[in-house]
Amino acid sequence: MTAQETLLDETEDRIDYNALDNTTGGRALQAGFLAAIVAVPDYVASRAGRWATTASLIVANLVAVAAFNAFDEDPRNDFSAVLDRDEAEESIEVASVAKTWATVGLLLVLLVGSVVLGFRFQNMVTNALRKRGCTRPNTALGLTLATLYFAGEEAKARL
Repeated sequence: MTAQETLLDETEDRIDYNALDNTTGGRALQAGFLAAIVAVPDYVASRAGRWATTASLIVANLVAVAAFNAFDEDPRNDFSAVLDRDEAEESIEVASVAKTWATVGLLLVLLVGSVVLGFRFQNMVTNALRKRGCTRPNTALGLTLATLYFAGEEAKARL
């Protein structure tokens, strides 16, 4: 470790300064959004209403993420730390426009594909639960997925 490096620089990949990801309450909030989004079909009858409600919940989740990300809690971004930083470390590699748009296109294809697969999985599981007598299968699935998500994130945070 040189004189300019700090312990934070050495462990950079393991430190998460995002309050939403780095707190139990933040992880619970994300799990709650997951449960609510999956449970929508059990509570909203019309197809248009389901889309509107789901979209509203997704937007609310994104607003929560944006609000928590608005606070920069990384001490390496403190004004004095930025002034002390060597400008040579700040070199940024610029990719080509074609490479950037190809990456964006690939990400969009993966996003659409995962959404379609997610809906198919949800329909398959909820149909099976309905056959077994579950009156609110989407809620049961949402609570199960949210619990698994929360438990996994808590376990990851404690490692």
